[in-house]
Amino acid sequence: MFTSNERQYSLIKQGEISSYYDIDYTYYRDTQLDIEMAQGQLYQLRVQENATHSMTNTFTFQYGVKDNLTLTASLPLVAKTDLLKDTSTAGLGDISLGARWEPFPLKAGRLPLILFGNLSTKTGDSPYEINAATDLAAGKGYYSAGVGASTRKYIDPVVLFASVSANYGFKESGLNQRRGSRIIEEFEPGVSGGFAFGFAYSFNYDVSMTMSYQQSFNTGAEFNYNTGESYSAADQTSSTFAISLGVRVSPETIVNGTVGLGLTEDAPDVSLGLSFPLDILGFGKKIS
Repeated sequence: MFTSNERQYSLIKQGEISSYYDIDYTYYRDTQLDIEMAQGQLYQLRVQENATHSMTNTFTFQYGVKDNLTLTASLPLVAKTDLLKDTSTAGLGDISLGARWEPFPLKAGRLPLILFGNLSTKTGDSPYEINAATDLAAGKGYYSAGVGASTRKYIDPVVLFASVSANYGFKESGLNQRRGSRIIEEFEPGVSGGFAFGFAYSFNYDVSMTMSYQQSFNTGAEFNYNTGESYSAADQTSSTFAISLGVRVSPETIVNGTVGLGLTEDAPDVSLGLSFPLDILGFGKKIS
């Protein structure tokens, strides 16, 4: 972690803008059973296998409204390929807008606190408006809003950090997707949340390593069908372990590479990431 001790707050200063580019690859392999019970009989037994490769290019922009308030916007471009379905897709993902607020200035002996919130749109292709058996989606298919908090503790040369968050997905209606013999008309995403913690170790001024654990959950999801029936999806929990290496390539530029491993069935089997700031059109400089 490379921060300036001269700042009263840890967010970017008022009037500054910055941008980052992240490229992430994930591989997800899953086997699902598509079944339906009626009058004690089992119908439509189908084994559906997925082996999805995903590549997400995300451009993130930040603007310092005040020294302790930063607005953010993220623009993802998504490409997916499923070898078992022999299909692929590419396009815009779900754009998100957010804000980060640091209510208290930095002070020796007090843990810094950053509160954040975000609104995620549904600009990407919805998984509930495609042919689920043959096509792939670039988005989640619904709007969601989230809040969270993060903190950290410096114990030179180690930085401990932790965060917690919660999200609410807004109900989607007017759907017309066939699932077996029924058609989905409404979808209630439910509530999701999670937490993460880890540490960063600075080998020297130019190299640091971060190890983190992240766990998330989703509960309350419900599907409503044209037959008047409803189905409550089982609660899901996923967790991942990640190792990141940060290398300073110039006095003001740090490149981070990340390797993540899924620890549960609902998590991606493996993920790779690369992140670095963009220095284009004066980004990262104070607006005059």
